Amino acid sequence: MSAPETPPPPRSPREQLPITLFESVVLAVRADDGRIYLSLRDLCEALGLSVVPQRRRILLDDTLTMVQFRVQSGGQFRAIDFLLLEDVSVWLIGVQRRRVTEKAQERFSYVKTYLVTAVQRAFAELTGLPTGPSSDIEDLGELDRIDQAFTQLAELTRRQDALEQSQGRARGAYRDLRSVLNELRDRMQALERRLESTLSPSQRGTIYQMVHRWGAARAERGTSLTPGAAIRKSWAELNEAFKVSTYTDLPADRYHEIVGYIKDQYRAVTGRELDAVEQAGLDLEGDDAG
Repeated sequence: MSAPETPPPPRSPREQLPITLFESVVLAVRADDGRIYLSLRDLCEALGLSVVPQRRRILLDDTLTMVQFRVQSGGQFRAIDFLLLEDVSVWLIGVQRRRVTEKAQERFSYVKTYLVTAVQRAFAELTGLPTGPSSDIEDLGELDRIDQAFTQLAELTRRQDALEQSQGRARGAYRDLRSVLNELRDRMQALERRLESTLSPSQRGTIYQMVHRWGAARAERGTSLTPGAAIRKSWAELNEAFKVSTYTDLPADRYHEIVGYIKDQYRAVTGRELDAVEQAGLDLEGDDAG
């Protein structure tokens, strides 16, 4: 019997930033190859899902990519599972609505309905079948289109791969993208103007770590809240205290006031000061913080 394969060591992200998703906060990281991943733990906490069953489901699905990154969590560096951004939509389709927390239920239902409808529409376009219910198909012989479409798709994909590998294809794609890039440049300039008044990545990272410490402390103090629910409650209270609807709208000019607020809440729960997370922020250098 062959020995089980040793899992690869966790990666260190090239970049990381907490983002808002489903009225919660999810840590995003960028790998060395430029691809982006989202924290599975944070995704599950945002939806009120148990992490272990979702992790097991992802591992059994060879269409989903999950990677471990070594990131700071709760004042220490830990190996945490991250799901490839492109695969999040596929994963969401497989999540059962009844398992989602009541707070995220409505928004999740809209998202899942849209994703499922998009897949159904794409299938209809690929096969040439009606986009409505299958009862609109009068002749079962029309179902022969399905396999024909799959065969044609495979052939087109092979041809597309060959074209994309050619230098001429790359030059043509570049010319087509120039106008798009100009538009993106204008959008980025507008976004940069907006970001000047919002928290920097370092500030967002500091607040993310501090709120997680605050939420974990609340759960440890014998409350009825799970760690995930305590963290979500802490985010909600922070947003309410500073009159914003989402974490990314917290104003940069009130950063020190925000940090002070979290410290006060942490002190009220534990009787201790919270300063280690602020000092470490989201730096990836050095040893584990304590």
